Amino acid sequence: MSKAISLSRSITPDYLDKIVQIYSNTSDTDEIKMAVNEYLSDHIMSSTNLRKTREILLSTWVHVADDLQRVRDKALEIYTSAPSTERMAIHWAMLILAFPIFKDLCSIIGKLSDVQETVTLARIKRRLSEQWGERTTLLHSTDKIIKTLKDLGALLQVKPGVYTTPTQKIEDGRVISLLVYSVLHSNGKLYANLTGLEAYPEFYPFQLHVSLDELVDSGLFSIDRIGGEVVVSL
Repeated sequence: MSKAISLSRSITPDYLDKIVQIYSNTSDTDEIKMAVNEYLSDHIMSSTNLRKTREILLSTWVHVADDLQRVRDKALEIYTSAPSTERMAIHWAMLILAFPIFKDLCSIIGKLSDVQETVTLARIKRRLSEQWGERTTLLHSTDKIIKTLKDLGALLQVKPGVYTTPTQKIEDGRVISLLVYSVLHSNGKLYANLTGLEAYPEFYPFQLHVSLDELVDSGLFSIDRIGGEVVVSL
């Protein structure tokens, strides 16, 4: 069975900040939908596009899987006190958890940018098609995710179809722990060596240092030793 492509509209940082603000004020689903509709109606004219954008925002922060509700609640707590410059990284973690296609596309960009100064849309689409199959909906979704990454500041266009990948330093240990959790969970990793955590390609827009103490303090992980190596598990 083909994997579902459910990220078919571009999302701006303002949209993401707004859904967090709304959800922080009420957990009533009907009230949330009404508030999101009212906000998006000032930015999106098409009722279909508005509905799809709303559902993406809800899937990112509100309608999360049962096993991720504790993590979502911690992400909300972190969001309220983290530096405003690092909120994008919090949204990034939640998007990775919510949308496998977002995670896979970011992984592709991370791997490409690790070996070359620029990445091309053509190569990104080719790599993603190899993983997800040749589908018209995939091409449409890819363009929307690329637009989202540009709006998030994770891609800079140098010319049509060619991008560089700027990096942002993340210093809040709670944000870093959330990013680590999102990548391990989305990759289905039961455990991972501490020494390899910073190398995941999904972290490509961020410069970060993973601290064992901060992982422990987060309460999201179990720490063990296997063969003399420190191992982090969910």
